[in-house]
Amino acid sequence: MFLFFLLLTLFLSTADADESGDITRVWENEIFGVGDYFEFSIDYKFINAGTAVMSIDTVTDVSGFLCYQMISRVSSNKTFDIIFKVRDYIETDIDVKGIFTRKFVKKLNEGHYKDDKVVYYEHEQGKAHLVSKGRYKKSTSIPGCVQDILSALFYVRTLDFNPGDTLSINLHDIDKNYPLKVKVRRRENVEVPAGKFDCIVLEPFLESEGMFKSEGSINLWLTDDKYKIPVLMKTSILIGTIDARLQKYRLGKPYRE
Repeated sequence: MFLFFLLLTLFLSTADADESGDITRVWENEIFGVGDYFEFSIDYKFINAGTAVMSIDTVTDVSGFLCYQMISRVSSNKTFDIIFKVRDYIETDIDVKGIFTRKFVKKLNEGHYKDDKVVYYEHEQGKAHLVSKGRYKKSTSIPGCVQDILSALFYVRTLDFNPGDTLSINLHDIDKNYPLKVKVRRRENVEVPAGKFDCIVLEPFLESEGMFKSEGSINLWLTDDKYKIPVLMKTSILIGTIDARLQKYRLGKPYRE
């Protein structure tokens, strides 16, 4: 289950990057904010496996910086719980002014597997600090204004692109940096439980030896408007096909001091 949602956020993170390293940047955002809510049905082949919910409920303070607190919860349903129970929690605190990560939390509960990690980002020093199960593990260097796997989803929604474009971004995932690229393929109309939408279709490609290099193809449908709402994702992997279909959504409002 977490593999699916990680693929979703990795895919969405393939957008135009700011390579300047300027951590004082002010990034224009009229697209998302407190009140954002997206609920997806996760289907493995023809079987509904569970739901994924992403929401921004508040603005919080991280080391003196105001941040959108973005939370994702992924849960398998009661039927799938018998096969493999999943209760995953991911949180990212996104700098309100610069739209980059200040803090990232990952708590996984999948079958007998449990994991608990927190990454603190000090962009002013160009460092990310990893804490695992309450203990400091390591620090890594990061590019300026780097995104984690979830904050990148909201950053990409603030960008403009068209079919034929190739986009890229610097991504930091726990203790590694990944250069990612995406092809903007075409425009297409799709229907999901949340309704019918005019969309733009994107396909990502990994340049490095990333964890998903040989897993298969990913295609994503975002609404073809200024909000770029994630509507549908089709992921072809070695064990089959996983789809995410938007069931419910609500748009929030950007924070104003």
